[in-house]
Amino acid sequence: MDVGSLLLSAETHAARVEGILLADPALAALWRMETSLLEAAASVGLEGERISTQGMVLRLTSSTAMEEDARAAEMALKVLTVIRRPGDPFGEPVAALRRIEAAAAPIGQTRDEGDRLEDAELPLVVEAGRTWSHVPILAGWRAAASYAFRSRRSSPVAERLVFMAVEGAARHLQGLSPDRRVGRDELDERAGCLLIPAVAGWIVPPSVSLTRTGFRVWSPVTGLATFLEAATRSLSHDLGHLGTLRHELARLTAMTSSAHGRSRLGDLITYLKTQPVVSSAMVMDHLGVTRRTALSLIGELVDAGCLSNLTARSTSRFWALPSLAARMGHAGGAGAVRGGAPASREEPSERIKSIGALERMKGGRDEGQLDRIMADLDAAMSGVDDVVRRAGGRQRKEE
Repeated sequence: MDVGSLLLSAETHAARVEGILLADPALAALWRMETSLLEAAASVGLEGERISTQGMVLRLTSSTAMEEDARAAEMALKVLTVIRRPGDPFGEPVAALRRIEAAAAPIGQTRDEGDRLEDAELPLVVEAGRTWSHVPILAGWRAAASYAFRSRRSSPVAERLVFMAVEGAARHLQGLSPDRRVGRDELDERAGCLLIPAVAGWIVPPSVSLTRTGFRVWSPVTGLATFLEAATRSLSHDLGHLGTLRHELARLTAMTSSAHGRSRLGDLITYLKTQPVVSSAMVMDHLGVTRRTALSLIGELVDAGCLSNLTARSTSRFWALPSLAARMGHAGGAGAVRGGAPASREEPSERIKSIGALERMKGGRDEGQLDRIMADLDAAMSGVDDVVRRAGGRQRKEE
């Protein structure tokens, strides 16, 4: 399948997911909460860090983590903050991209200032995406490719965050996704929340897409076809998963109606719809109840199949909605172990091209080469036009 057809397929699947989310804000909040956790863990895992979603959530909910995972979990939490609040790349490109760079900086490492982009370059990165904002996936990809080229690929994590920020912002520009920006005071107020809600408009999580059914290399300069195939497959999974999430929300609502007397079960269920991972301490703090009451309420939901225990132990437990618990279990092996050689489904020729492009990039910033990269991406859009025209021609003949 040519790149234009792949892009059209990916955008069609993304539009279907977006339409479902726009029609059900509660479902959208839950899906983005789950997906942001998985994306943060997968993005760090793509950099060769040993990471598990469970370990990251444990760090998030109880400020503890296994010693070997502590550094990776800390990196993932920084990335998670930007995934959920990407900022305004089109309105405030310098502020948004500097925040992305800060979140993507490896723990304990100093970035080479020679690879730091000048403030004047950051709007150029965003404008590379704005040109194709009517095709959000391509807009995000172009911005990521521009950032990758200008930064000599010094931070793939930042490239993926740029993709998500611009892809989500492009969807808002098209008038479909609402403007999810919030004021600074509100952000500061939420900063202390253990699991801050997602204030974002993205639909395609790049790291989850690349690691969901195997391992594919992230390469915004040469790997568009590979990424589109992975994204389409991942979005297909999400279309089915949204049905599961809707069922879980309906089951929680049914449990609310069954609560009786002075039970706080309804309050806990309301809390779970925005915070799908909880510990007994979180329930105690949020509802103002005793530990015994918190465990009793959690137990009711576990018995009803509405919550799953994520830790196989009797202390420091935390629970999640079953769908998230299942996805976190599958995501545990997504990250590559440092020094390992994960199996890649990317074609050898494409990997060679990617490596060659990376070596050329490290040699210097050739604006002519950047123009050629963008021209290749524009050609992909022309391919979409061709596919649409062919489809329209077939339809007219049938009529």
